[in-house]
Amino acid sequence: MFTLPVRAERWIVAAVFLGASPLAGAAECSGPAFLEARVHTHPDASNYIALGVWFNENHQADCAIDAFQSALKVDSTSKAAQDGLAKAQIAAGDYGAVISRLQSARRDENLTIDLAAAYRMADLFDDAARVLNDGLKIDPASDGLTGALVSLDIHVSHLAAAQALAEKLARQKPRDLEAQRIYLRTLVINGDNDLAAPLGRKLLALAPHDADLLDMNGLLERKEGDYPAARKHLEEAVVLNPNYYYSHYNLGLVLAQFQDAAGAKEQFTRALELGAAEPEAHFELAKVLRTLGETDAAQEQLTLYRQRLKEESDKSVAILKSTQAEEAVKAGDNQKAADLFREASAALPGNPSLAYRLALALNKLGDLAGERAALEQAIKADPEFAQAQYQLGYVELHSGEFSAAEEQFRLALKAAPKFVQAWVALAATLGMENRLQDAREAVASALKLEPENAAALDLSKKLAAAQEQH
Repeated sequence: MFTLPVRAERWIVAAVFLGASPLAGAAECSGPAFLEARVHTHPDASNYIALGVWFNENHQADCAIDAFQSALKVDSTSKAAQDGLAKAQIAAGDYGAVISRLQSARRDENLTIDLAAAYRMADLFDDAARVLNDGLKIDPASDGLTGALVSLDIHVSHLAAAQALAEKLARQKPRDLEAQRIYLRTLVINGDNDLAAPLGRKLLALAPHDADLLDMNGLLERKEGDYPAARKHLEEAVVLNPNYYYSHYNLGLVLAQFQDAAGAKEQFTRALELGAAEPEAHFELAKVLRTLGETDAAQEQLTLYRQRLKEESDKSVAILKSTQAEEAVKAGDNQKAADLFREASAALPGNPSLAYRLALALNKLGDLAGERAALEQAIKADPEFAQAQYQLGYVELHSGEFSAAEEQFRLALKAAPKFVQAWVALAATLGMENRLQDAREAVASALKLEPENAAALDLSKKLAAAQEQH
């Protein structure tokens, strides 16, 4: 019998693929002719990076991944290529790949922010905060790291902490536009308009054609009832940055005040097309549609408004409960953590990450049946959730079900072919079944991906010794 190194990492969540994302067909990955020509004549890292950046900017994540991976084949140390690849994988929803690659890598500021972003998108807010705080210990004056942590605090409703951190940075760097911008944004989000308005005007005077500052000033002016100024600034903001939904939404509100229902409809519609998440966007669109006599369309928007309100309420409950659960985990109160994760998962039953984290909490309590049910819920929500398949394999192994364990590990590897831990677990399981040659092939796959993996090296030696005895 072989002893498995039981590892229950918490970092893989929904939509996990640890290997490279599938590439779009060659015909689909066609960039500008001049960049394609450069890559063809001079296939160096800088030209692949330029092509990858173009694909990222044009929302072709799979093609960007292909380009950045090609750059890494030329120069595996390129931080720019690693940063571009991480951003492309995050855009593709491949958070697990980013976490797997960057969690133990040497990181600069951009790669630290990328790793935190992957954790955040995976709903692992505690890990995201840890990464950013560790980065700030090294570079406490970093605008980028501070801005990312402020944004994270806002996302998890730690508004006072966000404003305190932003204010500290702003006081440290009074002439730094980005530091001041971060502080302004927290003031706007917290509704501290008395402080935000003068700071917004000051910063806009320094950068009069900055789309972000135009947007925030327009929002503040709308709240103050200065609709002409708000309209002017928001109209310029949407010209400079036409893909930012919130500027369109705010401009729609202003146009509605001018009784321009058709113009407001156009802006609200565009905001929703760009991904506006606020339920109010549907409500405001419904109002102008009713003004225009489009009653059926208005009713549809009201229905969507009610649905989004419920979704937002459920999401807020889930975030609150999961944040409290993480605190309980840190405090060592596994029962409380499990109870809170169960409440969070009940609020969002289709969220695989919450079900998975519930499973890990139940694992610590020794509740095998509960862990199995939670993992099955996670896999039902996301059939390609590699880490949940991997963990369920361990549950089967603990129950002595070697065949079922093997199946789960193979499912994990089908979803994530470069999942080293799953290769090691599969090899160990095959070894337990006395299928030594198959086991050695599996551990060889792990070592091909990660030659210095200690568990794989140890298991490889044990398998070789066992095969010699036969």
